[in-house]
Amino acid sequence: MISIVENKSLIYDVPNYDVILVPTSINNALGNGFQYEIKKAFPQVDVINKTTPYGDIRKLGTVQAIEVDNITFCLLYINKGRYRPDINPDYLDYNALESCMKLINENFKDKKIASTIIGHDRYEGDGNKEKILSIIENNSNNINLTLYDYEQKDREQVRNNKWCKIIDSIGKVSQEEYRKMKIKY
Repeated sequence: MISIVENKSLIYDVPNYDVILVPTSINNALGNGFQYEIKKAFPQVDVINKTTPYGDIRKLGTVQAIEVDNITFCLLYINKGRYRPDINPDYLDYNALESCMKLINENFKDKKIASTIIGHDRYEGDGNKEKILSIIENNSNNINLTLYDYEQKDREQVRNNKWCKIIDSIGKVSQEEYRKMKIKY
């Protein structure tokens, strides 16, 4: 069964699920969007991701499962990275997505699973939403999957949001004073 939650970031609901799918590239970077939020909230996921071979094409279509705080994070290696978006704007590897979904469908039956719309966002592959949803639907008959459909933010937007929240909570401070506080985000 597949359900869709619209206009809400998945990061806030992560503890409500058994398995979280994190679409990424073979280049070991969790650089923007939902990937970046996972990297910051669950740094162990990033540490393990960096132990895999950088840029190894053999990772395409594979899943790396990582257990953190009783949640299984599954890195789905579905693209090679975004190079020359002017020539190839859709850089999602649809065969890799299908392979990953088959693995999830086989290995996580009866688990409560959540993900973004895998590969649709510009940080995950910039793929065709209808084609992606068709692949997911055709390869998810054994799982309970909730997809979050929202516009993901780049790391600068995330940092700016945190800066605004800090200013609101402690009063106006200069950026220099802020840096001295050494608040991690």
